[in-house]
Amino acid sequence: MKCFCAQGLSLLALLTLLGGCFSTPPYIEEDCPLFTDVGTVRANPAGALDQHLEVEANFRVCPPVEGLAEIKRKRIELKHEILALLSSKSEAELNDPLRVEKLQRELQQMVNEKIMKKGRVTQVMITGFELK
Repeated sequence: MKCFCAQGLSLLALLTLLGGCFSTPPYIEEDCPLFTDVGTVRANPAGALDQHLEVEANFRVCPPVEGLAEIKRKRIELKHEILALLSSKSEAELNDPLRVEKLQRELQQMVNEKIMKKGRVTQVMITGFELK
């Protein structure tokens, strides 16, 4: 009986320690704020100097405070990278029926790889897309 109690206490201590390692984040991703201050980004698509593409996008950023502060600080870098991405698009890519969905994924990946270091973008919403 004495041995069982010691093992039970050891097991309880181990579970308590392990439980601390699996804590949930202090926020819910769906509740993370939107960064909406990018504005319209205009670019000439690759090989189409007589046309221009206008895109507006919003970015859901986590963690709420640190992520939003980071993307606000890096707003100019963000616009620069968006412009570079849009300028690389060919006419065929811009005529693809899934162009907006693909652009959302590409923007999210680009922002998380090149801009964000402490936070991350969990969702990109394209709110404007026009090829003129």
